Amino acid sequence: MAHDFTITFRGVRGSMPVPGPSTLKIGGNSSCVQVNVLDHTVFLDAGTGIVAGGQQMVRNFFANRDKVKRLKTTILISHTHHDHIMGLPFFPPLYIGDSSLFIYGPSIYGPVASPTDLNYVLEMLMDQMFFPIDLKETSSIKTVGTLKPFDQILLAEGSDPERVNIQTHVPTTFKDKVIVSQYRAYNHPKNGTLIYKLQYAGKSVVYATDIEGYVEGDRRLIQFAKGADVLIHDAQYTTDQYTGPMATQGFGHSTPEMACQVAKEAGVKQLVLYHHDPNHDDAAVAKKEEAAKKLFPNTLCAYEGLAIPV
Repeated sequence: MAHDFTITFRGVRGSMPVPGPSTLKIGGNSSCVQVNVLDHTVFLDAGTGIVAGGQQMVRNFFANRDKVKRLKTTILISHTHHDHIMGLPFFPPLYIGDSSLFIYGPSIYGPVASPTDLNYVLEMLMDQMFFPIDLKETSSIKTVGTLKPFDQILLAEGSDPERVNIQTHVPTTFKDKVIVSQYRAYNHPKNGTLIYKLQYAGKSVVYATDIEGYVEGDRRLIQFAKGADVLIHDAQYTTDQYTGPMATQGFGHSTPEMACQVAKEAGVKQLVLYHHDPNHDDAAVAKKEEAAKKLFPNTLCAYEGLAIPV
């Protein structure tokens, strides 16, 4: 039986949300991409874009209570900078008792390089100093996991996510499962970011946000994204911003040229430029897309509501 494997962009901005008349076409919400595959809903990052995705999930859930007994969501966090987690406290499924959330992401390294687990960070996000409702007070059932090197997440129809470490445990079969792979890239201050790949039925999507390119291309990312159907790649800055008087080199973000080089060398089918600078209005993003198409023709700039079947 064929199943949908669809990407929907919920929030495409970096750094901070930018609502207003100059961003109506591209959208102003911060980072979040929704992936629907098998019977799973997966969110890549939890910026403010996740709120609308959660609202739609809740509407569908209550409209189909006779068929669906539990609302299940998997959230994959690339890193815990504000623009990638600020939507989580406002995510409606968080507050529903018949909801299960599976949240995975990186460990965080403090001043003495002692790793802190993801659960601690999310509890701090909703600490009483910053938010009126504590994470522990929300009604949903939550599983929060810190991903280690070689950890993969397996998604099978009708089952909860299964986390395995391919160094220590080899599943009996990957058949009919979505395989989520990841690695930590360190070219984003100061803890790096997790790059994710979702594979199902011979198709693959790579999510590479908040990553800064290297001279002659990011070889590790090129290998990781080899042959991907869709590559979602950070392209926050123009070359003028990156090298100009107020140079953004070292800020941990790429230019469209960097993204196009990875896409070309990895042989991906579709490149989507993502994590747009909040200072770029709709016209600036359109100009960025036009220039990128000359380097890699099958390029799109992400905008809210963009849906791509994989």
